[in-house]
Amino acid sequence: MKNLSGSLLIILVATLVWSAQIRAGQSYPVTGEMSNAELDARLNFIETRIASQRPGARYWQYGWTGFHAASAVGQAILAGNADNSDDEINYLVGAAKSSGALAQMMIKPLPEVQGSIQFNQMPSQTREERVAKLARGESLLRVNAERASSRTSWKRHLIGIGANLLGGGIIAAFGDGSDAITSTLIGITVSEVNIWTEPSRAVNDLEDYRNNRWGAGQNSRVNWQIIPAHNRLMVKVKF
Repeated sequence: MKNLSGSLLIILVATLVWSAQIRAGQSYPVTGEMSNAELDARLNFIETRIASQRPGARYWQYGWTGFHAASAVGQAILAGNADNSDDEINYLVGAAKSSGALAQMMIKPLPEVQGSIQFNQMPSQTREERVAKLARGESLLRVNAERASSRTSWKRHLIGIGANLLGGGIIAAFGDGSDAITSTLIGITVSEVNIWTEPSRAVNDLEDYRNNRWGAGQNSRVNWQIIPAHNRLMVKVKF
């Protein structure tokens, strides 16, 4: 039973870690013909929007990372203390799914979290430095928007659904059928909440930049986000 459980853990973690790669695109060209006024306006817009993206990205990244870590450890402990094989396999599968989700959070973190720090640390004293920082900022806007847009990708949803169906099938085969249904439904729900609570304002920011709203310095729309916090969900609205 222990060898089987170990093999199941490896299979589930490997399945959950795999995910579709974000497609690389071309960054916007930054020419030397741009006036200093336009350069500063563009750079100020990007600095402001990236700074606004970072708090929500940090809440989501660290909130969900902590949630999956606690879930993995908690269920592993329950599996070790289980009184029967049905509970053991149920908790082992749950721990494996949480471990896989945790691995994804760490392997593919939101680009806003670390990218914004690196962007802010870039020098911007000379024109050449500001041009280089603008190019980096434009690229970061695009990458952030691509990641946010991936929430609607069918691959992300199918990976979560498929991994939970696999886990449910293992529980049904080696454990209790009712536990399998409960584990599958809860797992799919958590996976979907994780995807749909991922910050999406980067899409709006990129659209505003493409529409030259950096000249007006206006915000396009109200942004809202649901973030995990201990045993509850919080709604954050920004105007």
